[in-house]
Amino acid sequence: MTVILLDPLRPDTIPIPAVRHVAGPVVVTEDVNPFLLWELGEVSAATDEHIAQRDVTVVSTDRTHPVVRARIDLGDNVIEAKRAGGEALLDAVALMDTLRRNGPWESQQTHWSLRRYLLEEVYETLDAIATGDPDHLREELGDLLLQILFHSRIAADDPERPFDIDDVARAFTEKVSRRTPGILSGAHSDLETQIREWEERKAAEKQRGSVLDGIADSQPALALAQKVLERLSAAGYPVDSIDPDILTVTVRLGDDSVEDQTRRRILAVMEGVRDLESQAASEGIVLDSRDGWLQVMGVVEVSAGAPVGGPDSASTPDPIIDDGDADDIVVTAEPRRRATDPDAAPGDPAPTGG
Repeated sequence: MTVILLDPLRPDTIPIPAVRHVAGPVVVTEDVNPFLLWELGEVSAATDEHIAQRDVTVVSTDRTHPVVRARIDLGDNVIEAKRAGGEALLDAVALMDTLRRNGPWESQQTHWSLRRYLLEEVYETLDAIATGDPDHLREELGDLLLQILFHSRIAADDPERPFDIDDVARAFTEKVSRRTPGILSGAHSDLETQIREWEERKAAEKQRGSVLDGIADSQPALALAQKVLERLSAAGYPVDSIDPDILTVTVRLGDDSVEDQTRRRILAVMEGVRDLESQAASEGIVLDSRDGWLQVMGVVEVSAGAPVGGPDSASTPDPIIDDGDADDIVVTAEPRRRATDPDAAPGDPAPTGG
C-alpha cells in the first residue's frame, strides 16, 4: 500500500524511507528509468489491475499517472523524493536551446544585438523592486534570467572560446566559494569579517594594475562618477583636486546632454589617473596614500599660514589658500613636466584630471 515517487531528474535515486518497500512485489510505470529496473530486480509494468492489488508497491516519477493517481486516491502511503531547488532551471535551459536552434529571431542574435534588451530588463527589474509587488518582481527576474540564458547559449556557439550555462554557474560558485571561506566553513558569521575576506581575496585575484581596473565604463554616467570617486577615495587619491563640476549636476534647457557632459568629465579624470599611475611606476613612487599621489602630481601640501618653499620661497608660486578655518590645508602646485608627454613644456599643468 505504498507509492514511491522518484525525482524525474534523478530517476535512479530511491529515497531512504522507501528502501524497505522495494523488497516485496513492485510494479513500475513506463516513465521509470530502465537503469533502475536492473537494480530493483523482479518488477512488473503497472496496469489498471494493480489499482486494486494493494499488496504491491508502485514506483513512478509521474504523480499524474492513472495508476499512481488512483492508488493515492485510495489512501496509499506516498513516499516522495525531495527535489532540490533549481530543477526548473533545466527546463529553462532546454527551452533556450530549442529557441536558439529553431527560432528565426533567436538564431540571428549576438551578444552585441542583445545589449539593449539586457539593459532594459535590468531597469525593469529595478522598477519591480520599487513597486514592492512580488508577482511583478518574479516576472521581471524571469526576463532577466532569459538574458543570462540567451547570452550563455550564444557563447556555446563560439567556435574558438565557447562556454555554456554550466560554465557560468561554475564561475559563480567558484568565485563566491573562494571569497567567503569563513562563512561557508562556519568559522564565523561576522559581517565586517566577511567583507574584509571578500575584499582581500578579490584584490589577490585581480592583481590590478590600476586603481580603476574593473570599473564598467558603460554604466550610467552618474553611477560611473560615483564608483570612480569611491575607488579613488579608498586609494588615498586627493579627490579635492578633482574638477568640482563633476560633483554637481546642473540641467539647463537646450544645453548638451547632462549624461554626456558627466561622462566626458569622469572619463577625463580616469585618463588622468592612469597617466599618474604610469608616471608613478616609471619614477618608483608608491601610490598607497595621499602623499604618494601628491608627490607624483608635483604638489606640496602645507598647513595654512606656514611659509611655503623654505629659504628660496620667494621664487615659489603663491599657494592656493582655502578660505575656510585655520586648520584647512593649503595646496601649492609647482607644475611638473608629465613624464609620459615628452613634448610637455615646463609650465604645462600636472595631469590631475581636473
